[in-house]
Amino acid sequence: MMASQDSFQEILKRHQQSPPVKVGDIARDLGLKVMVADLPLGISGKLSKDESGVWTIRVNRGEPKSRQRFTIAHEIAHFVLHRTQIEDDLNSELADDTFYRSGLSKRIEWEANRLAAEIVMPWHLIDQATGVNRMTPAALADQLQVSEVALRIRLGLAD
Repeated sequence: MMASQDSFQEILKRHQQSPPVKVGDIARDLGLKVMVADLPLGISGKLSKDESGVWTIRVNRGEPKSRQRFTIAHEIAHFVLHRTQIEDDLNSELADDTFYRSGLSKRIEWEANRLAAEIVMPWHLIDQATGVNRMTPAALADQLQVSEVALRIRLGLAD
């Protein structure tokens, strides 16, 4: 089942009420199946469609939980933004390496990374957490269950 952009926004709103954002629940509500899998070294995740039309996100079990969460969000973003291009260009499978590079263009990967950051680190939750007390980036990353590197990029603090 493919969700419209409106229903995607509704799903996000429902699951972004408090940290950490439940990316598995977002995927489920979009009709995606999420599996932790043994993937080759250097592959963070895969988005694929099986012969019955079910879209599945596979995340590398060997990576840290924060990386897995971002990977799920990244693959959700590809599903929402690019699924028709994935079907047309990549024979219904997309594999992203640990640097979130796939066979798709840099622009498309940038779009997926940007939406993934918005999924797991929405500004309202960042504002809510930092408005209550001064949190270090490490403490905020822990609360959001994301890597400190990803949070620093989101906050514009990356070198």
